[in-house]
Amino acid sequence: MIDLLPSEEQQQIVDSVVAFLTEELPLARLRPGPDGERPADIGISTERWRHIAGLGWFALGVPEIQGGAGYSVVAEMLLARELGRYAVSPSIAATIAAVHLAAATGSELLTGFMAGDLRVAFANRLCADSDEYHLIDACGADHFLVLDGMQTRLYEAAVFNDARSVISLDDAVTLERAHLAPGERALLQETDGGIAQRVSLLNSAQLLGVAEAALQLTVDYAKVREQFGQVIGSFQAIKHACADMAVRVEAAYAQVFFAGLSQASLQPDTAYQIAAAKLISAEAALTNARSGIQIHGGIGFTAECDAHVFLKRAHLLGRLGGERRWIRETLLANTAEAE
Repeated sequence: MIDLLPSEEQQQIVDSVVAFLTEELPLARLRPGPDGERPADIGISTERWRHIAGLGWFALGVPEIQGGAGYSVVAEMLLARELGRYAVSPSIAATIAAVHLAAATGSELLTGFMAGDLRVAFANRLCADSDEYHLIDACGADHFLVLDGMQTRLYEAAVFNDARSVISLDDAVTLERAHLAPGERALLQETDGGIAQRVSLLNSAQLLGVAEAALQLTVDYAKVREQFGQVIGSFQAIKHACADMAVRVEAAYAQVFFAGLSQASLQPDTAYQIAAAKLISAEAALTNARSGIQIHGGIGFTAECDAHVFLKRAHLLGRLGGERRWIRETLLANTAEAE
């Protein structure tokens, strides 16, 4: 029997993360001001970033011999799940991945990443044969992490040229488009897929958190919104829609953490389980966010309601580390090998 529930020690980590996010990075920070202006305090300041490092988030999965806490990837996934719930910058996951890349290659950058002195953001290639990248939440980033299939590369921020701001679907993060200078070699590189798998697990856990947060927001609303003299949660159509959202969350939870345990115990089908986790969690987050907006009705289409935050974040995270078509191809390839 496989236990997918967090241990007492892991739950203490979760409680600590939730306490910090509730106080420092609540969802309310993303709501527009009285005149509809974009809030100024959306990103993570340098001071707050170092505070996060002081809490040990970046060193959570690093072996103790290298100065980390020595937990498995599952502990990092529990952290990432809460980041998804609060729509926190993907740069935290990027920095965690960079920490592992530095640890695996023996780089001196490891100390700076763990201490919060250096910040890493994702650079997502526009398409397979392009030298253009989207720099996601790049403000203050010293390095960029590039995922290319099963390869992971780390570059200095300076090698990306002609950066210009573009409109982001997810307005809780900044988005820039830039060129990678021709012939630039990566500072650090890993080709065996271990870091790429970890990034996929972290993204899947964040997507799970998005799906759960969308469900919770919607159920809470259905309990208080009245129509025809009774709360809408009493209507069969709403109950069934919320039940479907809950089923998607449970399916995603089971697959995401099963994949994490598979990676932690080096199971032979780990690649398959991780790809399945990304596919199922992305679908759960996107569909739950859409359903949540529909159940909220008219208020669900306004910026004052948090429902839109989860839809936008589901789209963003779903595109990190490979499109769903590539993930399906990975699943099919692993299935063919098993046969």
